Amino acid sequence: MEITVSARHIDISPALRAAAEDKIGRLSRFGGGIDRAVVHFLEERNPRIADKEVCEVKLEGGGVTLLAKAAAADTFAAIDLVVEKLEHQLHSLKNRLVTRQHDARRPAALVPDLDLDDS
Repeated sequence: MEITVSARHIDISPALRAAAEDKIGRLSRFGGGIDRAVVHFLEERNPRIADKEVCEVKLEGGGVTLLAKAAAADTFAAIDLVVEKLEHQLHSLKNRLVTRQHDARRPAALVPDLDLDDS
């Protein structure tokens, strides 16, 4: 998986880059269909916003694009939050695909026939 890390208004330390690549790289366990990941960090400049550090991730591959965005007081915490969101999205996607495959294989005789007309 190709992982691109970029930022706006902040400097990316080697530790932050390594943490982002490591945690996003672990998402490949949900399937080998993810070809590319784009990680973008930014800092909110509004003084009213408490969670200033924002992490946005875009996953592409297999004809699917997943997006997630999370904000936290710390950039490492923002990475953790966005990875949780992406894990949930990937889990839902995988369940949808598996259910579709199983429903296609089910014979028509086993599918319950909903007869709503009792006339």
